[in-house]
Amino acid sequence: MLRDASLLRTPEAFSTDYATAVTRPPAVYSARFSTPGNGPFYLGAFTDAGELVGSIGFEREDAKFKRHMGHINAVMIKVNFEHQGIARKLLEACIAHAEQIVGLELLQLGVTASNERAVRLYERAGFKPYGRMPRAIVVDGVGHDHLLMVRALPGCPELNVSS
Repeated sequence: MLRDASLLRTPEAFSTDYATAVTRPPAVYSARFSTPGNGPFYLGAFTDAGELVGSIGFEREDAKFKRHMGHINAVMIKVNFEHQGIARKLLEACIAHAEQIVGLELLQLGVTASNERAVRLYERAGFKPYGRMPRAIVVDGVGHDHLLMVRALPGCPELNVSS
């Protein structure tokens, strides 16, 4: 399963651990893949044979005064499919769907700060850093910072972002 392999390979990129995740049946995760609406939704990249090789998730804030914000999460690419532009295509598709959601103005995400490749991907897609959470994830006693990033969607008032 894509998520299990990703949790083992890069545990610092997730808020859950492998031991906990494998106790959940695959149906818990597969049920999240659906036609994008107003959220939440997950998009997948599949081979011609139907194998899931990448995913990206989107969740919209529930609170009334935060409904203008959405969060991108769970970006995963199967290791032997990396460096093929799959993450970029999934991100572009997710942003395109988010842009169609009425009232949505901002997309946010947190990325492991040391993952330079992922940070560059998000920057190229228009995300700007606005903060850093020190030791957001601690794996085996080692802290990993998360870079917090935001991207304005069409119709959003101009953002004054500085990190």
